[in-house]
Amino acid sequence: MWESSMNEKELRYMKYIAEAGSIQKAAVLLEKNPSSLSRAVHRVEEDMDIILFKRTPEGLRPTPEGEVYLQAAGEILAMYDELKQDAAK
Repeated sequence: MWESSMNEKELRYMKYIAEAGSIQKAAVLLEKNPSSLSRAVHRVEEDMDIILFKRTPEGLRPTPEGEVYLQAAGEILAMYDELKQDAAK
């Protein structure tokens, strides 16, 4: 049986990296070590069997598969945040 190790933290990391356009910038925003974010990208790519980002002179850009992942990640995170708020009531 297939099991994913995807977690909320990694979903957020991928969103930050995409928005920042680089692992280094995302690391500063998140106050994380860039190498830990790089490892997270590799874990997600291996887990999902896709390439999330393409390296360009301007920075990291989502691949078409990465765009699909990031769209879904945004939806999942919105539902997760709503669930946390509802549960806290």
